[in-house]
Amino acid sequence: MSLEALFARLAAAEPPEQRPVVMVSYAQSLDGSVALRRGERLALSSQPSLAFTHCLRANHDAILVGVGTVLADNPRLTVRLVAGNSPQPVVLDTHLRFPSGAALLDQPRLPWIVTGPEVNAAKRMALQDKGVSVLALPLDAAGRVELPALLAALRARGVRRLMVEGGAAVLTSFLVGRWVDFLAVTVSPLLVGGLHALTNPLASTETALPRLRNPQWVQMGPDLVIWGECDS
Repeated sequence: MSLEALFARLAAAEPPEQRPVVMVSYAQSLDGSVALRRGERLALSSQPSLAFTHCLRANHDAILVGVGTVLADNPRLTVRLVAGNSPQPVVLDTHLRFPSGAALLDQPRLPWIVTGPEVNAAKRMALQDKGVSVLALPLDAAGRVELPALLAALRARGVRRLMVEGGAAVLTSFLVGRWVDFLAVTVSPLLVGGLHALTNPLASTETALPRLRNPQWVQMGPDLVIWGECDS
């Protein structure tokens, strides 16, 4: 089945009232690594699979990463390799560590930064003075922003389709909480032995693990893209 089928399913998916449709997409090596070491960027995707990722971005209203990805990669999160509109960037940043020199501040759509209720007031004001929206949301028992509250806030702001690109802790949290509707993983033919895409077990038993329904795959350059709908 072609990738056009994925985009058709995305377009047809109706978001629930309380949250957007969520697509998780990331690139990994054959052994499941996304980086050599914590805080270091590792380029894994080939040009064809990068173009696919940008096409995915163009089919979403917003794109979310954790602040660790911003600190390590300094991404723009825009659509550049294909025709289409760039999604609204969203940064999950519990303690407001967002850097003042981030590339996300140098583009037309400034990021929405989602943080906890008690952060540095001066830094929050400095970001808001630059036109950045800072959303303070409650924390869960682990001290992280509550994902149901995050998704509800994004839906209230008109986000119907959300793409989640990383990092590892964010990907793991979405999958553990069963907040993922679609998954697309680009597998690069490299062996890295580095940091893995998922940081913790996703369930306590094999039968409870999330899995793809009717998984599909297609080769893009040297990479393999595997995608499907996730069981909730």
